[in-house]
Amino acid sequence: MPRIEEAISRAIDRYNHYRSPEVIAKLVEVNEGQFVVDFHGPFCKSCGVFDYFDDLIYELKGLTDIRAEVAGFEGTESETIRVRYALRAIANEKRFEAFLNP
Repeated sequence: MPRIEEAISRAIDRYNHYRSPEVIAKLVEVNEGQFVVDFHGPFCKSCGVFDYFDDLIYELKGLTDIRAEVAGFEGTESETIRVRYALRAIANEKRFEAFLNP
């Protein structure tokens, strides 16, 4: 699990590099098969809000072979949305760590 958490953290750092201060992502937790991220800031919370969540998926995909999808989200406080991502099953049932780029 530590390598998955490291990969997700790298993707979040890259995400924040390009999108802050409008939106800042912060890793909350990583569990088997999922991870949770808080998005905070004055970003658009109307019809385009899913674009912010999907952009993190693209950052993760660009750094690893790990695939994720939004499993749910909720507002937690002013200007913060908590998003739960599910790590999708990968062909041949290999462990997620096997798909990290060196």
